[in-house]
Amino acid sequence: MADRYLKILMTDPHLRGGGQVRYVANLAHELTLLGHCVIIGCKPGSVLVDRAHEAGCLYHDRFTFRGGLRPRAWLHDVAEIRRFIRAEQPDILHVSGSQDHWTLAIANRSIGRLVCLVRTRHNTYPVHDGLTNQILNRRWTDYQIVVCNVVRETLARQRAFDGSRMCSIHNGVDAEAFRPDEEARRRARAEFGYGDADLVCGIAARLVEAKGHEFLFHAAASLKTEFPSLRLLVLGQGDKEPVLRKLVKDCAMEPIVNFAGFRDDMAYCVQAIDIGVQPSVDCDTSSFSLKEMMAAEKPVIASDYGGLKEIVADGVEGLVVATGEVEPLAQALRTLLRDPNLRATLGVAGRRRVLRDFTVQIFAARTAEAYQRAIEIHHERTPNQ
Repeated sequence: MADRYLKILMTDPHLRGGGQVRYVANLAHELTLLGHCVIIGCKPGSVLVDRAHEAGCLYHDRFTFRGGLRPRAWLHDVAEIRRFIRAEQPDILHVSGSQDHWTLAIANRSIGRLVCLVRTRHNTYPVHDGLTNQILNRRWTDYQIVVCNVVRETLARQRAFDGSRMCSIHNGVDAEAFRPDEEARRRARAEFGYGDADLVCGIAARLVEAKGHEFLFHAAASLKTEFPSLRLLVLGQGDKEPVLRKLVKDCAMEPIVNFAGFRDDMAYCVQAIDIGVQPSVDCDTSSFSLKEMMAAEKPVIASDYGGLKEIVADGVEGLVVATGEVEPLAQALRTLLRDPNLRATLGVAGRRRVLRDFTVQIFAARTAEAYQRAIEIHHERTPNQ
């Protein structure tokens, strides 16, 4: 069983990028390299069509994956899944969100639960213990992958889940692409307008409430006189950008804050920073950007929210601070800004940690192992198939 190549339908309802899309794209690419047949199921026009081409795998972009009470869309998708299962006979249905989970589960159930169904849980959002969720997760789903331990442990205590049929697998990053690169650092710092003496703190995250930008900005504002060479590089876009720009203006920090917007060359951009910061206050479980900064040998500061403290050991790969508080974050920044030797030591340890636990290769291998376990459980639960 362990050596068998699998055919996997991997679905996601998003049209644009984000953590789940990166998860699906990375996993599809690595599983394809391992010899598995991966088909990405998505909406027409989804960025995942391009990601499938890049991954060297197939795609099936005939789903609507619309939430809410939309009978026509649901009937279309259920019929499309039924046709796909009968035609392709996949070994695994791997879903990423509520929309595709319900759709694939209903379709699979309607033809006798022919295929092993796996769900990945990507965030810290609560799941209600109602009867419908118990049916979906305990009866219609064979296995759950959760991207951090703290969420898995929480879900395992709920009536809607069977803790014996889930595991934790952190997301993986491309450690080779994010390796330290002095030439790229020189070019990136020149592009962003930084000199050799500037101390650049970087945050790579959507500009939304959950990522905690305002705490970083307030912390930096309290340090700008003490550290006149302090700079902030803000990578990402989102609905909160006008509010954050106003905050920067109100704190008289416009000369030191660079809103660089969305970039698709993060491996290059990250080289420009001296300290990475991830002050999330909600949602975060297995941050890609935090691991990428660590892979580039950047010392990091992370809040103790969700799964972030599973990625960074305080005082080993970086500093961990209380969620949603300015002063601990300011003190952590002060510590690293003052001590270049500590920054270097933490940075080296961070890359070592990524290479040990968080590469895309490790991520894919662990997921393939989870699939094999899920198939075993599926056969135990459906012995007549």
